[in-house]
Amino acid sequence: MRFSKIIQGLALTSSLAVCTAFPALAQIDLTALSTQTRAYDTVINWQERPYRPAGVVEYVRVPGSLILDVRMVFDGPWSDDVSRVSVSSRDIRLVLADGTELAAVGGYPNWGQATLQSRSLSGSRPRDFPDDDRDLYWNGLFVIPKGTASVTLRFGGDVRYEGDVTVPAPSAEADAASFAQFRPTAVRRFRVVELEDGRDDDAVSSSIAAPPGMVLAEIEVDVQGLVSNQVDGEDRFTWHTHNFRLVDDAGATMGLVGERFMRRILDSQFSGTNVGSSADRTMLWVVPESLTEARLLFGETEVARVALGTAAITETD
Repeated sequence: MRFSKIIQGLALTSSLAVCTAFPALAQIDLTALSTQTRAYDTVINWQERPYRPAGVVEYVRVPGSLILDVRMVFDGPWSDDVSRVSVSSRDIRLVLADGTELAAVGGYPNWGQATLQSRSLSGSRPRDFPDDDRDLYWNGLFVIPKGTASVTLRFGGDVRYEGDVTVPAPSAEADAASFAQFRPTAVRRFRVVELEDGRDDDAVSSSIAAPPGMVLAEIEVDVQGLVSNQVDGEDRFTWHTHNFRLVDDAGATMGLVGERFMRRILDSQFSGTNVGSSADRTMLWVVPESLTEARLLFGETEVARVALGTAAITETD
């Protein structure tokens, strides 16, 4: 398969318009504050993995090619006339030395968690401008031929940028689990969890029972942010419940029931904590009654051992 066909098959685009107070034909030139690049032989795709068992990993690799990770920070071009800037991913191209233009095949919604969804660039002028400023952040993944030394990043349309990008030696992707520390702080086991939705006279009760031979394992996990995994520079670590897996020593995945929210169990929640701070979250899995120890994973990385056998089994929670 020709290289251009490979790129064409992988590229995904979105359509967002440029929104400014300028007339339609006005141009906005962006100024880059920083450019970072990384190159990989292989990338793990997190896009469709929320409910896949541990060990079932989608690896993205293209023979004869590298995956180039480009991360940009631009100075916000704010003025009395420019209140918002947005660039469609279809107007962002990587240009090879021979003039070949490549579209992004994906990007990082969180560092260490790549998806095959190309990213647009957008931002709004701060409310208290000009006393406050706001930079623009963008990242993209491109498939380029091995041996490429440098490329040109080009933004087209009404928002323009062009700059050279050096291709570094290949390295391993950042591990999504390396941005935080995970510590189980409490374990309970029971056969039935009693739930309630609503309040007072409008409350509706329900329950979830473990199948025969199984119990529900409730595990409270303290998540401490070590390094930001935010692509917009915010000093936070964020995650979803479904980023976790609980497995036995053989690697078999336990069924995730969900995360505690008041008297309910949600299948997944979005959570975050500032770097240097921590947050506790309580999750439930269905596990064999005989399982006395399990391995807690974040992504595919083991982050803790959970001593299930220390918790007595009760009939209800």
